[in-house]
Amino acid sequence: MAHDLSPAGAAALIPPSALERIPGCEGKQRPDAIAVLPGGSINQSFRVDTPAGSFVLRLNNAAGAVLGANHAREVRLHAAAALAAVAPELIYADLTERFMIMRYVAGAAWQESDFARPQRLRRLGATLRTLHAIVPPHVAAFDLAAILRGHAASLIAALPAERSLLQRLMDGAGAALALCARAGRKPTIVHNDLCHLNLIEAERIYLIDWEYAAVADPIFDLACILAYYPQAEPYAQELLDAAGLAADASTAELSRARDLFVLLSFLWYRRRRLTGEVSAAERAAERELLQRLSP
Repeated sequence: MAHDLSPAGAAALIPPSALERIPGCEGKQRPDAIAVLPGGSINQSFRVDTPAGSFVLRLNNAAGAVLGANHAREVRLHAAAALAAVAPELIYADLTERFMIMRYVAGAAWQESDFARPQRLRRLGATLRTLHAIVPPHVAAFDLAAILRGHAASLIAALPAERSLLQRLMDGAGAALALCARAGRKPTIVHNDLCHLNLIEAERIYLIDWEYAAVADPIFDLACILAYYPQAEPYAQELLDAAGLAADASTAELSRARDLFVLLSFLWYRRRRLTGEVSAAERAAERELLQRLSP
């Protein structure tokens, strides 16, 4: 649920340079209303209503880059997805000032329970088929192996006692990455962070928050879903069918790719804990992911 801000509260949180880029707020015109949007443990997002419509302003935290976010890549891939109506319209992005403005989509975020509903998963798979069919723009390369190694190296440097565990996990990741590479699937735009809060159900499914998006193996999006939501596992074949990947990937391959994203998620949470305070829910998620990785 959004939390409405007073004018003074908005002024304290939102830089004027960002507010003035929102349609209807040019020339220091005041918006009709501003509300804090829920979700997001790194960045902060606001709904801003103006005479020109409703928009989302997202302020990007610099800490996101440490955890793998790439906003330059995000802008290009979000814009491409928006043209195919898979993402909301991107209005403006400022990489230096670290903010983005999107058109607000009136809809309901998915719930975790939706990932245990095959009809919903088939609908999401069809959305991913549309996404993966987009001709991707040229963007910075995405190297999942390098990202995993970077997270592991940083953790080993900070927590030497965890070296043996992390090296064992990385050995398993190497085998899974090799399996994905041998499949030879054509790289496509992948969202790479399909948590329920990033799925908005309106007249269609819109994907939001593209900061981890990349051009990579399309199986990564399905692997991300199964990594985040084990309840979707029984419907892996239906996801492959709906996403148009059944001819190019088996459920066994998808399971190995899923393990990569379980590991990536664990390393993300573990490394995030080194950057500052985290919630009890995030600590619980980290423990659960490690249990899934343990033999």
